Amino acid sequence: MISRAELSLAGAHPVAISDVPLDAIPRYSLAGLFVTVSPHTDRQTHEELLAETFGSVDWLWSGDDEFRFGTDDQELKGFTLAVPEVGSPESWDPSSWLTTEPIRGSLRSLTSGTFDAKPTDMRWVSGTGEQLICASSDASPEPRDLLRLRVAPDMDFVFTGGTYAGWILNHPAAYLVHEWEPAPPYEEPVNLQHALRAYLSMFVEPKIGMMQDGDAGLLSELDSLLAQLETLPSDPRVTVIKNQLTDFRQDWYGVGDGGSGTGEST
Repeated sequence: MISRAELSLAGAHPVAISDVPLDAIPRYSLAGLFVTVSPHTDRQTHEELLAETFGSVDWLWSGDDEFRFGTDDQELKGFTLAVPEVGSPESWDPSSWLTTEPIRGSLRSLTSGTFDAKPTDMRWVSGTGEQLICASSDASPEPRDLLRLRVAPDMDFVFTGGTYAGWILNHPAAYLVHEWEPAPPYEEPVNLQHALRAYLSMFVEPKIGMMQDGDAGLLSELDSLLAQLETLPSDPRVTVIKNQLTDFRQDWYGVGDGGSGTGEST
């Protein structure tokens, strides 16, 4: 059995489960390749958060995930997690992660001070686009000693054998943002989750490298996804995906909104 009195975060940092989840709403930035649940909304408020808390931080482009705990009560105050551009192996089956009932709660650090937090290195998206999982490649998908902790709305940390193994964002399309702005509080358009799944299936290695090299077939897929998005109602989250696609189309294929692609880089 897992001891909930002491879990391991970021390799060796000891934490325990506390009672109250964060009330901040997740934000998923496609451009920034991160998911954040945190009170900060811009650079200034982020710096204020860092001054008032301790933990891990993406310091000088270290690439670390960010977990911040209050200096007074050592409770989790916010986090920012990288979304990797590497897909999980086909053999990796997260069904036990998804079928485990989440427990509502948060984390309390058992020690104070800074620590390193290596980010997850692979991602998995469900066939419906309703779950995004980011995990460490050595994480076990087996159900033994598995703990799923709901630390914020639709946001779960997963521990296996008492060690942090990754995270689950439910309904990721609902939380799409450009950068730090809050996601709209109303439901996302129907079928946006399928468009997000198509996007995530396309923008993953080795396909990213292929598009950077001007692969014509993937340009056709990109254009098809753009056309699909044009059929959806106007919504800021639709615009997030459209902007990403048009930017990559221009940067990697040299094709603007009105141009026709050849599949060759210019």
